Amino acid sequence: MPLLVCDDITLPESDTICRHLLALFPEGPSFVPASLAARARADLLARLHDMYITTIQGVLYKPNPPFGMYASRTDAIAELRKQLKILSDAADPAGPYLAGSELSIADAAIFPTMLFVWNMLPRFLPSGEVFSPETEFPTLAKWFSTIQDTEPVFARVAGEVQGGLDFWAKNGRWDAIHLAGKRDIAPATIFDKILAKEIPSDVVYEDSKVLVFKDINPKAPTHLLLIPKHREGLTQLREAAPDHAGVLGHLLVTAAKVAKEQELGDYRLVINDGKGAGQEVFHLHAHLLAGRDLTWPPG
Repeated sequence: MPLLVCDDITLPESDTICRHLLALFPEGPSFVPASLAARARADLLARLHDMYITTIQGVLYKPNPPFGMYASRTDAIAELRKQLKILSDAADPAGPYLAGSELSIADAAIFPTMLFVWNMLPRFLPSGEVFSPETEFPTLAKWFSTIQDTEPVFARVAGEVQGGLDFWAKNGRWDAIHLAGKRDIAPATIFDKILAKEIPSDVVYEDSKVLVFKDINPKAPTHLLLIPKHREGLTQLREAAPDHAGVLGHLLVTAAKVAKEQELGDYRLVINDGKGAGQEVFHLHAHLLAGRDLTWPPG
């Protein structure tokens, strides 16, 4: 989140900062379009930016969640892309500025954020996916390119910010961040084929994050496997990081939900971590066993 520190006040939020600076330096450009429609569009764009984009843009550089209301980096990035599309759709397609033919507070508020997004978002895309803002956010992409070509001050700001981003990259800012420097490079497993429906499975429950199906080599009358649909480095529990807290919590909630729906009564939930502990498939999974007496300690 941007922050302006003055002698008499400290201001967050880019839109608020822009308005304060305009009042402080009235001799400069007004950034207020002449038409009521353009002013309304500029205000809408600034509000969309400050309410729905700046609140989660930390997903692109913060080492650990939460990212706004999201515990999952994957979910936060998906939401960021959705909000960028909404912002692009709300901009004036005729341009050349976001609110139309005149510079507005929306241009000043949104431009620095787009410098971050254009530089950082590609680092988090799935392997093989090419960042194509011209396709994904066409009006925003056209404006972002045009304003740097036609407005020297915006071009200068871009150069200054890029220098800072290059410094971050040189010093390994993203090396240890999940989905950017840290990616899942472990071999695919049989679970990937089950998730892709290449191998049949007896599914008991499924949602956007977890798949639950019957073990083909059961160790109890009821023996279910619960797996995250997106492994994201979770080959074993020992690889768990703060980024995985959301899916791991969801896995436990799902186990309780399924056990209740199946009326299992007493049950055991097991996660084997490593070959020595009995793990055979290196895609984190939990075993839910029920239907017989389960002794302690386990063998």
